[in-house]
Amino acid sequence: MTSLNDRSTSDTNELSMEELDAKWDALENDPEFLAKPIWQQIVEIGNVVPQSEWRKHFPRDFARNFEHYMYGAPREDEEE
Repeated sequence: MTSLNDRSTSDTNELSMEELDAKWDALENDPEFLAKPIWQQIVEIGNVVPQSEWRKHFPRDFARNFEHYMYGAPREDEEE
């Protein structure tokens, strides 16, 4: 199986949806991937997503503003 982390583009370059779909399809159809425990599958799926996308969509404050993200409560201050 080819490593999904091996790509010639840097993290600043974005992958097209077609490229991401192709990588996902490769995982879905890989018997080695399907035989792995779920926690290893999650890590591999996470590796398919470029770091630039994680930085854009992952909350920087992690769980601090959980109530805001889940229920719309006011955000807590970023600095303490």
